[in-house]
Amino acid sequence: MLCATPPSAAPSEATALIAKLARPVPASTAYTEVRFVRLLRKPLVLHGQLDYNGPGQLGKRIEAPYRETTTIAAGGVDVARDGRPPKHFDLERAPELKALLTGFSALLGGDAATLQQFYTLDFVENTTNWTLTLTPRAPDLSSHLRALVVAGSSNEPRCFTLQQADGDSSTMLLGALAAATLPQPPTSAAVAALCAQP
Repeated sequence: MLCATPPSAAPSEATALIAKLARPVPASTAYTEVRFVRLLRKPLVLHGQLDYNGPGQLGKRIEAPYRETTTIAAGGVDVARDGRPPKHFDLERAPELKALLTGFSALLGGDAATLQQFYTLDFVENTTNWTLTLTPRAPDLSSHLRALVVAGSSNEPRCFTLQQADGDSSTMLLGALAAATLPQPPTSAAVAALCAQP
C-alpha cells in the first residue's frame, strides 16, 4: 500500500523545477526503455509512446520488439498484448507501477506537494543538467523501490529511471533522446552517459 506521510520542505530549486515540468493534458512523448534484469542474459530494449491524460491516468504503448498497451486509470490497470488474452488488475497489486504513476503524474502535473507526500526529494543541478531523485518515504514501498531518478536539462525531462530494491532497474529515454543509438548490448554506464549529455 502506497501511504502518504506528512511532507517535509523540499528545496526551493526542486519546487521551482517541478512547476516548470508541468505539461498540458493530454501530453505524449516517444520513449526507449532499457531494462536491466538479473534473470535476463542481456538488457531488454523497448520502444514506444507514453501518454499522460491527467492525474492518475497514464498510457504506455510498446511498439517494438512486440506490441503491448498498458492503460492506467481509475485505480485499475489494463494490459493488451498481441497474441495474448487481455489482463486487468488493481493498481494496489503493483506497487512499482503505482509509484511510477504517482511520480510521473505529479511531475507532469507540476505537483511538488504530492511528490513530497510520497517521496523525499534530492535535487542536484549543474550548468547544463539537473537530477531529481525521489526516495520513497513509506517502508512498504521502499522494500520494492529504492528510488525514482529523473534527469533533464532546462524544463525538459530526458530520462526517468526506476531503481528497484532487488538491484534491477529500468531507464526510459524520453523525447528526442528516444532515438539515440545504443551500444549493443546496452550497458548501464552507457545509458547513464546518454542521460548526462548537455
